[in-house]
Amino acid sequence: MKLVKADVVVTSPDRIFVTLRLETDEGIVGIGDGTLNGRELAVVAYLEEHVVPLLIGRDASRIEDTWQCPA
Repeated sequence: MKLVKADVVVTSPDRIFVTLRLETDEGIVGIGDGTLNGRELAVVAYLEEHVVPLLIGRDASRIEDTWQCPA
């Protein structure tokens, strides 16, 4: 089961929220919050430019390996 898609979603009801949506080749979806108040757009750039490229193609079941992955 591989990670095949990652979307950074930015919403703004009252303040900005950053959400990372991951999807596997089996259609399983995971959601995570990346909000850092006052620095939301920096988080978006970091996720899109650095984190997402490292995640795509990884085995989604190897959570600890992904968490400990050197950049």
